[in-house]
Amino acid sequence: MSPGGDLYRLWRVSDVHLPRIADVFYDANRLLGGAAGGSDAFRVNAPAYPGASVMTSTIGAAWQELRGELQLTMAQVGDTVLDAARGVRTAALVYNETDLANAEDLLKIDTIGGKLGDYLSRSINHDPADAPSNPPLPDSDEYYGTPDRTP
Repeated sequence: MSPGGDLYRLWRVSDVHLPRIADVFYDANRLLGGAAGGSDAFRVNAPAYPGASVMTSTIGAAWQELRGELQLTMAQVGDTVLDAARGVRTAALVYNETDLANAEDLLKIDTIGGKLGDYLSRSINHDPADAPSNPPLPDSDEYYGTPDRTP
């Protein structure tokens, strides 16, 4: 996978998928807001049950309170999803900036004879004696040639 492909996937998550997920929660919030009622069910100033003398419905009052909490929850989840989208977008930008800075270091001319920078010359970054960390030797079965060094 190329860094460009990784950045594209991060962009899709931050700018395409997560905003759509947040919208689901914001839509649920709006639907709950519209559930204040226009029918006789759960009305605040209606009798608690047919024929009751008490004109305040405890069910209606409880529904109003529950509906408010549900709306707040839906809005908070939507906000959290959008915060996650901003975090992913920031991570992609930092990844890109770091990748560009590292690429500049790798493209510096070094004593090895290529454009790998002095990164490989530092023993803390690369151990030339560690066979799995080095290119295959020309006389080995793994050797298929030297890659082109032009950027």
